[in-house]
Amino acid sequence: MTVRLAIDIGGTFTDAAVLDEITGEITVSKSSTTPRRPIDGVMACVQKAALDPAQVTYFVHGTTAATNAVLQRKLPKLAMVSTGGFADLLEIQRGNRPLSGLYDIRWEKPAAIVARNLRYEVEERVDFMGRVLTPFNERQAREVAKELKRQEVKAVAVCFLFSYVNPDHEKMMRKIIEEECPGVFVSISSDIDPQIREYERSSTVAIDAAVKPVMDLYIRSLEDGLQQAGFKCRLMIMKASGGVMSSAAARGIPVQTIESGPAGGSIGAAAVAKSLGANNLIAIDMGGTTFKVSLIDRGMPRFKAEGEVEWGVPFRMPMIDISEIAAGGGSIAWTDEGGILRVGPHSAGADPGPVCYDRGGTDPTITDAQVVLGRLDPASFLGGDMRLNKQKAIDAVGRLGSVLGLDSLEVAAGIMRIAEANMLASMRVNSVEKGYDPREFSVIAYGGAGPMVAASLTQALGSPRVIIPFHPGIFSAIGMLAADIRFDFIRSYMTKLDDVDIDKLNSLYSSLESQARETLTREHKGESFVIRTADMRYYGQNYEISSPIPSGVLEKKDVHTIMNSFNQEHLRMYGHNKADEPLEIINLRVGIIGSIAKPELRTRLPSDGSKALKGHREVYFDSKRSFEESAVYARGEMAANDTVKGPAVIEEMDSTIIVNPGQTAKIDAHGNVVIEVQSA
Repeated sequence: MTVRLAIDIGGTFTDAAVLDEITGEITVSKSSTTPRRPIDGVMACVQKAALDPAQVTYFVHGTTAATNAVLQRKLPKLAMVSTGGFADLLEIQRGNRPLSGLYDIRWEKPAAIVARNLRYEVEERVDFMGRVLTPFNERQAREVAKELKRQEVKAVAVCFLFSYVNPDHEKMMRKIIEEECPGVFVSISSDIDPQIREYERSSTVAIDAAVKPVMDLYIRSLEDGLQQAGFKCRLMIMKASGGVMSSAAARGIPVQTIESGPAGGSIGAAAVAKSLGANNLIAIDMGGTTFKVSLIDRGMPRFKAEGEVEWGVPFRMPMIDISEIAAGGGSIAWTDEGGILRVGPHSAGADPGPVCYDRGGTDPTITDAQVVLGRLDPASFLGGDMRLNKQKAIDAVGRLGSVLGLDSLEVAAGIMRIAEANMLASMRVNSVEKGYDPREFSVIAYGGAGPMVAASLTQALGSPRVIIPFHPGIFSAIGMLAADIRFDFIRSYMTKLDDVDIDKLNSLYSSLESQARETLTREHKGESFVIRTADMRYYGQNYEISSPIPSGVLEKKDVHTIMNSFNQEHLRMYGHNKADEPLEIINLRVGIIGSIAKPELRTRLPSDGSKALKGHREVYFDSKRSFEESAVYARGEMAANDTVKGPAVIEEMDSTIIVNPGQTAKIDAHGNVVIEVQSA
């Protein structure tokens, strides 16, 4: 048997998806995340799935290790070397502050990722054309390297001015550091982020250097644990771009693994869109700690070129455009100084988890509220593997209610109203505010908690239906099984489009494509294809839009095609364009994708759904402001074309689906639950 295994380690649960490539059938399992030893959670999933490690031929892993290390500032001792006079770049940033802090006199800017006393300068300077203005001071560089050794730093980031045009000085600095500080991890910006805008480039290379020791230890310990368990295949790591890379490549540029876990869900959503012929989807993913939104536009996930680990800490990598707010099942409800009920951003995480987990948690969470409202059955959570303590959830929510002067039911309903309002705002930001009409999109919902709120959110957003795939609580891991190997390359090249030197443009793209193919060859021997884009803007603006570039050798006539593509995208995003304004190219991009064979995923549905009805229970619906008797169904017993009228609950091992009063759910031929909603 040929088996693929995907493991997604989240903040609360570790998920496994096992694909039998012969039959196309998927087996899933779920266990609690073990933050101190992630391999324990992985092996618990493997054992639950009754999987023989020796049978696994392909193993892909999505991890939050790098993201959490930066967010929690659990980083090794990190230093940075900059061009003389630029050591304070990480402090100065862009001179702005977040909207939430504009009028808050107590607001404090997050600390720079590199401490001030560990930021060093070296005399050197090149101009924007790459011409050397000040030669590299090798003597000073060696003194800095010796000081780094005395400080016992574990990692060093190097970012020199205009090194994206001429990287020679950065390469010299790296060589000296490696000579003077053996064993220290070094990242240089010309390798990590060779493009304009110095602050973002500094931040990106600093993050990469910071997480290199973390990811090196994490990946090596995981590989050792897998080898001891009997796995013989190589380990592949998920990237934020939705592609995968080898563990060796991940150790080389670990910043690419930040925010990589949710990318699997977006890849899975695109696969569902293809199977259903539904090109436009809004994907929502609600897990234990966060609520995430991404967009599937014309069958493909939307991409972006920059993200933030937190405010003021940007990193630039091609990535699926996924927005994230702190609204997961473990998000804690509390009251602020004004006595107002709030939800998140703090989370109970995996340990101790929500109060109803009965592991020592005391603060009420969204999951506790769902238990109080009758939406979660304490006896069938995780297929009965984990029994929830309903009374402790009621008591915890009640304690919060005593502060607010409300009973536990009112507080639980209030927690969900607040959480869903925040989620709805995030969905609007990723659709309406980006020029998309949600009425033209269906919603696809996954994550363990996503299907519980999906129908209400979809109705409020104005979308016509919500699609819930099989095993939604493990869907990100399932999506990873369909991820291709991907690498992306960039080169800053600033020129007016009207004045572009076509020969120069062809030469630069050819060079990027050669670099891409050479890199992919080390990872993948199968079929591949190249995607070319350019970051462009109207001349004089300070923000860019990514626009497609035709493949092959470009000619002058292609300039008109490129211009039209940009103007159409600008019109869609902003509602206007200026077709008579000159355009400027800023960056050239090449993505190369090594295709992974994609066996057809099959969901085995029973021929008869007569055994699906489990019974009835009282469930609270906010639209009615009351409990309603609701039919409860076992999803695994439902057959194709089975129809359910709300109010109803559909349960499976990894998630619970809520069908609101007045809505209708149907099982399609692929096993998806499709809920038709009435727009608010």
